[in-house]
Amino acid sequence: MAGSINEARLFSEKASNSKYLERLIGSSVSREDAQCRMKHYSNVFNRYQENKEQYKLFSGYSETPILSTQYFNASVAAYVSSFAGFMSIERDMDQPNALLEWLDVLGVSDLRKVMPNLGPDQFNMINVMGKFTSDITVTTDPSYTYLVGRKIIPGTARIKITKTVQVTDSTGTHDDIQKIELVDGGQGEFMSKAGVMTESSIDYRNGNIKFTLVEALDPDKKDTCVLIAAEDTTGTPNFNVIGTDANGDPMYLNRRYDNRFMAKMEQIGLSTVPDMLSAEYNITSLAAMKKAIGTDMATFLFTKLREMYTKLINSRLVTTLADSYQGDTMYYDLSVNSQKYHDFRSNLDFFNAIMIDVESELAKKSVKGITTTAYIAGANASNMFQKCSAIGKFEKNEKATYINDLLGWFDGVPVLRSTDIANGDIYAIHKTPDGQMAPLTIAA
Repeated sequence: MAGSINEARLFSEKASNSKYLERLIGSSVSREDAQCRMKHYSNVFNRYQENKEQYKLFSGYSETPILSTQYFNASVAAYVSSFAGFMSIERDMDQPNALLEWLDVLGVSDLRKVMPNLGPDQFNMINVMGKFTSDITVTTDPSYTYLVGRKIIPGTARIKITKTVQVTDSTGTHDDIQKIELVDGGQGEFMSKAGVMTESSIDYRNGNIKFTLVEALDPDKKDTCVLIAAEDTTGTPNFNVIGTDANGDPMYLNRRYDNRFMAKMEQIGLSTVPDMLSAEYNITSLAAMKKAIGTDMATFLFTKLREMYTKLINSRLVTTLADSYQGDTMYYDLSVNSQKYHDFRSNLDFFNAIMIDVESELAKKSVKGITTTAYIAGANASNMFQKCSAIGKFEKNEKATYINDLLGWFDGVPVLRSTDIANGDIYAIHKTPDGQMAPLTIAA
């Protein structure tokens, strides 16, 4: 159709623009995050283009190219100009209600969370090498039966014995330590030197080991017998559960390791409401004004729509974060430090030390998010960040155009100034480098 606007094609062209890519990467935590955002933006405009074709079939819908282009430009510009890339994940949705998914790594046999997407890892029941050592109680009986209770890899079992024997030489008769080793031949039996052992057997399925020595060991002389073997940790899992511990984790009859894992998708429901800004003006007056005084009302409106949309996104993100925050708050009083040292530089050093403590606390709480990827700061707190330029810790953003904007970078971390929180408040944010986890979510 002549004069129609294809938003999917326009976005593809915009995405290849070097300035747009620079802004997108600059407002993302990594290139991977920028690529993820780009993919979802593309899906949004492709879906919009499909819906628009349907509107034309079942309604008297018509579009004015100049207006459609301005709305498109305002939307795209707001995507990369707002705080969204720093403090939220952005997802495209084809309906108001959808599921937000993530993946956890679980153990196969008991479905315990080994590596959750967020939270501490549970490695206490994993033996990467599969090797283990077990002491066999020494008795005066030359025959031994020892049940390991683990599936053993054939050819890996060893029994190391130390035996005290009497030796007579030129110096006389004295005790000496004799070392004996029984070696698993991989066929269900041990091998040894002649005159050491009479018979043996190994059940690799459950680790039942039997062997009979020619000479019995003497526990009074501190003889020792040690089994060394490798467990088949990828074999049949053991469901020998006898209960749960204080943390609710399963307890097993025999200590066993589980090196078999799987990924499981977890989901939470996400409900959204539409956000739309409408600009209205007379097309005839628009053309007349442009001809008479050279003012392009469409361009002016595009600029104001972009600013309005960006400011609304920023305000909503920050207020939602502040209203939804749960947890402990760290309090610091810079005036106490000033009274103690009576100089300006010490306050800046103290503020820098505070940010280190904040990042450490963030790491403790999130476990996986060990670095701060953005700061949201109130008006007075933002001033402290800016003052740190005196000690080389802050770089100002010279392109900032509004008070609630990217103020600059503190030690390379973006500082976002906002008047929607208390003057002295600072929120330290972590967004994962892959763009899959963040404090907030924006759907489009």
